[in-house]
Amino acid sequence: MTTASESGQHASSSGRPLAALRRLVRASPLPMRATQHCELCAEPISQAHRHLLECTQRRLLCACNACTLLFEKEGAGAGKYQTVPDRYLALRDFVMTDSEWDELMIPVNMAFLVRSSGTVSAYYPGPAGATESLLSLPLWETLKRHNAPLQTMVDDVEALLIYRVRGARAYSIVPIDACYQLVGLIRSTWRGFSGGETAWQAIEAFFTSIQARSVTIGADPSMKEDGHARSEL
Repeated sequence: MTTASESGQHASSSGRPLAALRRLVRASPLPMRATQHCELCAEPISQAHRHLLECTQRRLLCACNACTLLFEKEGAGAGKYQTVPDRYLALRDFVMTDSEWDELMIPVNMAFLVRSSGTVSAYYPGPAGATESLLSLPLWETLKRHNAPLQTMVDDVEALLIYRVRGARAYSIVPIDACYQLVGLIRSTWRGFSGGETAWQAIEAFFTSIQARSVTIGADPSMKEDGHARSEL
């Protein structure tokens, strides 16, 4: 296990695609601005906007709808930008045993898993940011074999979000910016050793919102329980 700031024990932060994720998850949440603008074309955007991954610097950019749609096309912009997907999938009947969870050696009951260039890393949020652990490839292959939707997860910009707090068992594929939101939420609300009631209420509300906007699918990713995702938060 390493903290984000200590992850050089696994690999150089400048040489791996996940280096940007390490920087972002340990950074403080950005201040809210009255008016935000697309970082490509300067078009005004709402607070509920999409993001692009700038592939060279591995950073997220706020984007308007037009720029988001433009770079959803494969090969658009010569691969300089990648649109962060907006799909939320609640994975019904997800198969992960307690022993497989224990293999991650994560001391809290929530985490998100990100795949990049053949490597899978697990992150768990805390009051100091996110802590990283490299996931063993055999474990990831086992999870993929038992849970077909994981095979559709897009490198760098989607994550498997796991929530096992107080007996819950919720597994979702979410945009990577939702994971940044969770990390910032915990950093800004956590108090003392146990977090405090305010922090836990905010965490529960966050995961409730994830479920509310998700399409529920089973082991076969083509089978949906709901006809469409609900957009309310």
